[in-house]
Amino acid sequence: MADARPVVAVWKSTWLPGSQTFVANQLGALRRWRPLLLGVHRLPDGLPVVPDRAPFGSGRLWRAVRRASATTGYLGVYDGLIRREGARVVHAHFGTSAVGVLPVARRLGLPLVVTFHGYDVTSEPRRTDPAGRRYRARLREVFAYADTLIAVSDHVAGLLVSLGAPEGRIRVLPIGIPTEGPEPRPLSARRGIVFVGRLVEHKGVEDLLGAVAALPADLRSVPVTIVGDGPLRPALEAAATTAALDVTWRGFVPPAEVAMALRENAIFCAPSIRSVAGDAEAFGMVYLEAALQGLPVVAYAVGGVPEAVARDVTGLLAPERDITALSGHLRTLLTNPELASALGSRGRERVRRDFDVVRRTAELEDLYASASARAR
Repeated sequence: MADARPVVAVWKSTWLPGSQTFVANQLGALRRWRPLLLGVHRLPDGLPVVPDRAPFGSGRLWRAVRRASATTGYLGVYDGLIRREGARVVHAHFGTSAVGVLPVARRLGLPLVVTFHGYDVTSEPRRTDPAGRRYRARLREVFAYADTLIAVSDHVAGLLVSLGAPEGRIRVLPIGIPTEGPEPRPLSARRGIVFVGRLVEHKGVEDLLGAVAALPADLRSVPVTIVGDGPLRPALEAAATTAALDVTWRGFVPPAEVAMALRENAIFCAPSIRSVAGDAEAFGMVYLEAALQGLPVVAYAVGGVPEAVARDVTGLLAPERDITALSGHLRTLLTNPELASALGSRGRERVRRDFDVVRRTAELEDLYASASARAR
């Protein structure tokens, strides 16, 4: 039986980096709209999401072909498929992708919805090289044409306004996470601190290790699990060894193993910071994933983190780069299991109530319908 749902053309330049499970989750939560997945190329080792068209490969020759096609607005590459499928709306993930698909949407007269996730409004617009200047100029064109600009947090919404986006077109809509699954074990049956994320500057793993090293002697033996990989891993491993910390490095693992690591530990600590380049946590889906598993959260109050972690309700927040305060929060939870359990329980309840991906995606589908109606 043919799928009679209206079609949304979902555009991601690259399908689909392993860190972007939030895009896959949102696609899986669509109920009233059918996605047509389009982009430039597909990563061979990315998430198992197969785009309907992402025709450009990698390598020097393919990069030249992509650049040449981009200068024409990808003329003749996607238009026919979008018309045949009857797409009513184009939805781009990240401003960096939106500037690429803008000529296609404009040429076909389709409304454009853009979700801004973080670096596309933090570090990318701050670049001073020619690519940064081009991005800022093209972003202004996106602001002028787009029907709806979705910010994943109030923090991102404020950054959009500062970049010149019209406030009347901005909608704050976190993506949410899947909330089904088994009830987590009580914290009393778990032990250890866990971090999940890329091992890059703005994720703050160096501060996490410093905070554990600053714990009193009777607590410094607490096991720490680091889930994720990145360029800073060798330096971080060396720092953990020098400080004689009990750290297990799990590397990059599939989403199911991430959930397992969260279920095995008692505290989640991800002290994201502002990087030198300007990167900061836009919201932090991983804080929701941790809370869903009943974990109290310890982090810095930076960027959109206070929107993902309710201060003193679902977690404890320290001032950015205050390792002493960060360590103090870890000590509080390690020595006060009743408080840790209460924060974790409230966090799980909040995620299931406010951040279920199916309910959040239903709101997105309402935005698609409104944009489609306005375009008629």
